[in-house]
Amino acid sequence: MSKTILIAGKNMPEAGNFTDGVAFSGRNIIVSGTIADSEETRKLTIAERKANQEAYEEEKAQEAKSGMCTIEWNKSSPLSARSLVLQTTTIFGRMDEAVLYFDEEWYASKAEKMDSEEIVRGCDEMIAGYQYLALEILNAFQRRETSEGKGKLVFLLKETPNRIDVLKNPSVKDGLSPIASPLVASGAAAFAAFAENMAAVCTDSIFVDVVIVRGDSTMEGFRRDDETGRWLCSYLDSIDSSSTGGTAERRDVSWVRPGEKPRQETHRKFGLFRR
Repeated sequence: MSKTILIAGKNMPEAGNFTDGVAFSGRNIIVSGTIADSEETRKLTIAERKANQEAYEEEKAQEAKSGMCTIEWNKSSPLSARSLVLQTTTIFGRMDEAVLYFDEEWYASKAEKMDSEEIVRGCDEMIAGYQYLALEILNAFQRRETSEGKGKLVFLLKETPNRIDVLKNPSVKDGLSPIASPLVASGAAAFAAFAENMAAVCTDSIFVDVVIVRGDSTMEGFRRDDETGRWLCSYLDSIDSSSTGGTAERRDVSWVRPGEKPRQETHRKFGLFRR
């Protein structure tokens, strides 16, 4: 049976290249999409909403036949996180892997204001949403049958220079890489800290392996999203093939570089400070 992977954080259509790379592995894919504007939805009658829901379910059923389905995700809502995981397990009957993708470079490329409204939006989009969804994913993996093996939760962080990096080393402002604002930089730091600590919490878990990946576009494995997707699936498959099964195996809490071989072949320690 084909594995099912949930990809969230970098929503469609921006995640298209990454999902193209993942698709080469033969996995069924659920990928998060931006939630539709709810202003008109609130004006609909009960009958209209029911009709819309039926049409939506039929659309997802048709999408599933292709092996990939996009599900809307409202990052500010813990209920939306739960719904995303539930729909993943319902549409394809299982969820084997999940990838939380924080593309700091992409966040930095978007126009931003520095005001209270942007802080609230940024906290929902770059911090709270990932944490809501991670907890729902872990809960779902904990409910898996033992015969299905461990689930895999991947925290994928693609970095870009921020303002303090430019101050320390002006040459990083090369006009090619977007510079992260203080809000985006703090979101990336929160994601990294959450990833490391969740990996530590789950280091000897019997129901999930947590993999933390960190790099930037100067690294060969992170130059193109489709290449990253292909490598990641190969890496996850290697973890499965090297697993002895049965009891929990303690895993090192170490960052993996994109393109790196599985940890049983290459061992790295993570630093306590930003590179």
